[in-house]
Amino acid sequence: MHDDMSDRAIETDNNGKAQSGLDRAGRLRERLRLSQTIAAQRARIEATGGKPSEDEAARMVSEFHARGGQVTICPPPDDSVTDGELGYGKRR
Repeated sequence: MHDDMSDRAIETDNNGKAQSGLDRAGRLRERLRLSQTIAAQRARIEATGGKPSEDEAARMVSEFHARGGQVTICPPPDDSVTDGELGYGKRR
């Protein structure tokens, strides 16, 4: 799940000061509410039995295809270029 709270810029008042304590308390309450919601969702998911068996997964895939579902198969990555050659992980 994406944390929307971290995407928000620090809001300032007209004098350039950071938010008041009441605004921060509201954000903290919202974050607590969201974490409780996520915990409840996880509990519901785990109560359903976890991962499907191989037979169940095969049945679900065949039902998906029977309803007209399609799967896009991506080509494998080109092994001739390594991550180091692309510049990943290099510091400037």
